[in-house]
Amino acid sequence: MMLRTLVFVGCVTGLGCAAQQATRTADSLFGSPAADLAREHAPDLYARAQTAWAEAAEAERRKDDQAADDQRTEARLWLTAAATEAERVQLDRRRAELQREEERWAKQLARDQEAAAVVARDISRYEARAVALHEAERLSALSEGPTLTDASLDAIVTRVRLNLALAEALGANDEQLRPLRERTEVIARKRPPSAKAAEALLLKTEALIGQMRAQWPEPRPGASTELVETALVTGFAADRVGNGVVIRSERFFTPKGQVSSATVKRFHGLLAAFPHGPVACQVAVPELRSRVWARRVALLIERLRRMNDPGRVSTGMVVTQSLSAGAVQCTFAAYRGL
Repeated sequence: MMLRTLVFVGCVTGLGCAAQQATRTADSLFGSPAADLAREHAPDLYARAQTAWAEAAEAERRKDDQAADDQRTEARLWLTAAATEAERVQLDRRRAELQREEERWAKQLARDQEAAAVVARDISRYEARAVALHEAERLSALSEGPTLTDASLDAIVTRVRLNLALAEALGANDEQLRPLRERTEVIARKRPPSAKAAEALLLKTEALIGQMRAQWPEPRPGASTELVETALVTGFAADRVGNGVVIRSERFFTPKGQVSSATVKRFHGLLAAFPHGPVACQVAVPELRSRVWARRVALLIERLRRMNDPGRVSTGMVVTQSLSAGAVQCTFAAYRGL
């Protein structure tokens, strides 16, 4: 009797030890960092491992050791598969993150390269403008006559070439530039005695610059300074004021009261090169009722309207002590505060 009791107690103790061992094994198996990752990233496979482990515990309670071992083995296999899947998911996510990071840096690089190109174009544009302004100072001394001196022709050709460089820096393409360059070389080679062809070519290059600038809805920063400098080297006085850029000239009329073709042409070139906004001109007259000056101003208005946008320039008369009779003052309002 005593022997049977001891055997029974030993069996109960053995089952208790087996249960404790199974619990410790479960804690070490499902409580590892790999199992935590498997539960997060492969929940289906992790759930199968848990199910197999629970079935192993049930088989052990039935004292079916073989079935319990099989289920525990299956649980470990499912958990291993879950851990492998979790690792794959993490790798895929990391790969996607790296790809997104690479794309972000690629976009940043593209933006940097684009910005660098813009800066390079701006540098080229400003360098071309600075050289043009320096070299073209001789151009403002062109005579009113129909003939060209060698110095005047060289000044026009230089100005034309620099205008083309500026137009290219502003975005003009080869199709737009090629015919003007070819005409420039013909004039430089043949050296015509008449100013007509050279001045017409100069106006076309200034119009091309204006065409490039007109692609922006409004003047870009620094445009008012460009307008002042360009006006100065083409024979006009120019200032930046609160309501825009004001240019002035006393050469719109000849001493005999006729409209100066050379000055009007240069003014048309200025209008073409700076295409934004309206321009308001005032002609200083001794008195508003003067028929002589009314006729002269009417002729000037007619000449100023011979442009692509005749309604852009408005012209009137003003009596003022600050300007001599016949002086013309024009305000480019769109170039205010730039």
